[in-house]
Amino acid sequence: MPAEKHIHRSLALFGLLLVASYIHPIHIHPFRTYYHDALAILGLLLGLMFLTAPQKTAWHIPGIVWIPLAIVMLIAAQLLFGIIEHRWELVLAVVYLALAALAMVYGASVAATPEGERKICLTLASGFLLAGLLSVIMQNTQFLGLDLSPVVMFMSHHTAAVFRPYANVAQPNQLALLLCMALASVWWLYRQARLPAAAAATLALLLVWGLSLTQSRIGWIIAPAFIFILWPRAAQEKPVGKFLLLSLLFAYMGFVLAMPALAALVGVDASSVTEHIGGRSERTVLMQQALRMSLEHPWFGVGWFGFGSEQVRIAADFTPTTYAEHSHNLVLNFAAELGWPATIALGAALFAWFFSIYRHAGDSASLRFAGMIFGATLVHSMVEFPLWYAFVLIPVAVLMGMVHQIHWLTAPVKVAHGAVITAASVAIFVMALMTLDYQRVQDGFKALRLQKEGYSYDKQALLKPEWTLYPYFFDYFKLMGVQPHEGMSAAEIAFVEGASRRFGFVHTLNTMAEVYVLNGQPKQALRTMITLQHLHPFSYNAYYDYWKAKGAVDPLRYGFVFERLPARMKD
Repeated sequence: MPAEKHIHRSLALFGLLLVASYIHPIHIHPFRTYYHDALAILGLLLGLMFLTAPQKTAWHIPGIVWIPLAIVMLIAAQLLFGIIEHRWELVLAVVYLALAALAMVYGASVAATPEGERKICLTLASGFLLAGLLSVIMQNTQFLGLDLSPVVMFMSHHTAAVFRPYANVAQPNQLALLLCMALASVWWLYRQARLPAAAAATLALLLVWGLSLTQSRIGWIIAPAFIFILWPRAAQEKPVGKFLLLSLLFAYMGFVLAMPALAALVGVDASSVTEHIGGRSERTVLMQQALRMSLEHPWFGVGWFGFGSEQVRIAADFTPTTYAEHSHNLVLNFAAELGWPATIALGAALFAWFFSIYRHAGDSASLRFAGMIFGATLVHSMVEFPLWYAFVLIPVAVLMGMVHQIHWLTAPVKVAHGAVITAASVAIFVMALMTLDYQRVQDGFKALRLQKEGYSYDKQALLKPEWTLYPYFFDYFKLMGVQPHEGMSAAEIAFVEGASRRFGFVHTLNTMAEVYVLNGQPKQALRTMITLQHLHPFSYNAYYDYWKAKGAVDPLRYGFVFERLPARMKD
């Protein structure tokens, strides 16, 4: 068993790096959360290193690790049978699933030590609360139009879009999830007598204000769900009580209802509740598309990470939505990419696991805290994909390992100190190499931008290196240099088709349509332009005008397609 000092150092490193993953301001295209995830991953690896005592120590491997490992095996089977189109995309997926399994082992191993579950909850609750409060401060500077860059991401008030302050998390719904986790943390810290009642109520009110600033609808579900979880025993818990819970809920409702008026005071726009409810729902169409994929490929799915490519193939058959790499619904995304048998089996296993633990949870504060985090993440997973980010996946997996160990008391497995240190060091070294490789991708996008703006640029940065984990981005750079012309070879057309399906952006779809129209495939060109209109409705008019102009010069080819295009959208 690791000594107390090893556990404290391990959790301190893990917690501090997790907080840093939420609050640092570095977001660089194309993986804008890469460095956020990298810090969370580094925290997990260092946590595992410091948890291991100089002598032989014990790890606890909870049975729940079979969930991420089973997904890895399903992906391997899809790869073996040729279902997966973009194979290099699997690298990060397998890495993240392996990290989820390691995080579960970490959570179970710490939970097996004296007061381990309390220490895990204290680490995560303190981390979520600190990151949440700092994010609310950042939100308010953004809301007031203060420029504190580079420490805080600057958000201009001079924008036509609805203004949704997102702190340094840079995505309103992800920030809303963090703030909900922070609210659960306030309750746990109060329950453990680490926060006095007045401080807990004040902090909760600040977090509720931040949650309303995000204008995220997941808060509309999560906040009442938290009340439901805490309500049965609220009357017996010190001064929290039902009155305070209802007061916080009504305060949140008041902030949400008043947000358009409050936003107007600082010169920005915010959506009203009516606009949120009655607005255009892109997610509904994404879910319809995922359902169709799952019905067309019910047994084995379209392949892991295949939603985006398949969406490009079928989008012309649906009403306009947006291009996405995921369906924004975890269940339907699994059904689309893995098939229904695997989705049902995984869902049933998770439900049975959860039910077995929580039907006899009693008054365990640790289990309720973990349950609130699981519930908030599940709600968010029904409309987006938070578990695709390591800074969400890892803490959730740690809690899964913890609650599994609390319930089942898995047996220890002896591990050698040197082996763990070596493996973790190699993993950190590999992560550094992956980061250096990723920075070549960043350099490529920078060169592409300079090229587009007419400045001198490093041409070498756009060329695929001999070895890279991200070859698909260099294919994108190559695609951006394609000039559609008559007489293109079958191989050239196939490259444009494959790269355009992988990157279904508005300009790549237009390139694909032009390749088709110039090479005797007008029907495919028309369908591609309909796809463009359905996946990028707000950019469609510019391309409609472009094809109109080209059609006037080349009526037999461009004109044939233009005459059959959907009408220009209203400005």
